[in-house]
Amino acid sequence: MTQKSLFTSLFRNLILSGFFILCLQPLYSQIVPKISFQGVLKTASGEPVPDGEYTFTFSFWKSLNGTANSDKLLKIGATDFNNPSSQWSETVALGVAGGIYSHNLGSVTPLNPQNFEGPVYLNIKVGGKDILPRTEFTYAPFSFSVASAQKVVCSGAVGDIKYSILPPDKFKDVNGDCWVPLDGRSLANTDQLYGLGVTTLPNAGGRFLRAQDFSAVAGTESWKPRNSSNNDPDRDHNTAPGSVQAESFKAHNHTGITDNDGAHQHTNQEAAIADNDDFDGVGVYIGGRGYDFNNNGGTGFIRADGSAHSHDFTTNNSGGSETRPENLNFWIYIRIN
Repeated sequence: MTQKSLFTSLFRNLILSGFFILCLQPLYSQIVPKISFQGVLKTASGEPVPDGEYTFTFSFWKSLNGTANSDKLLKIGATDFNNPSSQWSETVALGVAGGIYSHNLGSVTPLNPQNFEGPVYLNIKVGGKDILPRTEFTYAPFSFSVASAQKVVCSGAVGDIKYSILPPDKFKDVNGDCWVPLDGRSLANTDQLYGLGVTTLPNAGGRFLRAQDFSAVAGTESWKPRNSSNNDPDRDHNTAPGSVQAESFKAHNHTGITDNDGAHQHTNQEAAIADNDDFDGVGVYIGGRGYDFNNNGGTGFIRADGSAHSHDFTTNNSGGSETRPENLNFWIYIRIN
């Protein structure tokens, strides 16, 4: 019987038995985590399938029967549940002898250790057919203490802000998974910060942080503001924290003055003609040689007298794309759980 006909006739009654050896490394380890898996394929009569090479496809799911993309587990670094290429799976050709096969899950597509913080079900296809039901991952007894010891305890308190030089994946490894970038995301109603009245985070990317103005509160509680402040002229203590304030220049004046421009003379070597000869020092220069309007005789220049005055001016544009002090940039995170 060929492999194709074997699976066509007996697939629904194939019996899968298997066991796992969980060998996930700590999150901070440089060793790529793998899971050793062994199983047995049998026919409907309970006999091992014929020896040979079979094509297996392994994939991880969050539930026993879910079929949506969002029910699949993500590859390392993937975030788009609706993109099939971001879901974890690997296809390999395995030799089967006496019905027994073995494989190291994660040897083709690296595993994402973060996927193992909740229930995980392994789906297996053989020859393009699903072997159901899925197999649930379970802990070996010693794994309870190992998992507890390796779990990173979240630092800080809900609502805290942290600056860090570490990008999100590294930051989470050492500070816990209850921190997220302050990136404008909407919170889930299961997040603790949501329960405290914050439904959407401000987006701090590329922005400076500024302290909220205070309003003194009567009482003896040490955590209440003791003094009022009014250091932010465009916001006050009632402004919601995380509100964006647009860039601006404080109103100011620029003063300046040009050099005075007063009486002066223009000379010309061509002939000059006045609009009349009897003007007692007043005339119109039409062109040509200079003319002394007072003496009615050519002198080689024309005199134009005027009072001192000034000129308006506009300075040239200068500067870059924004107003800013010298600064350093870091990642900013907020604890939401």
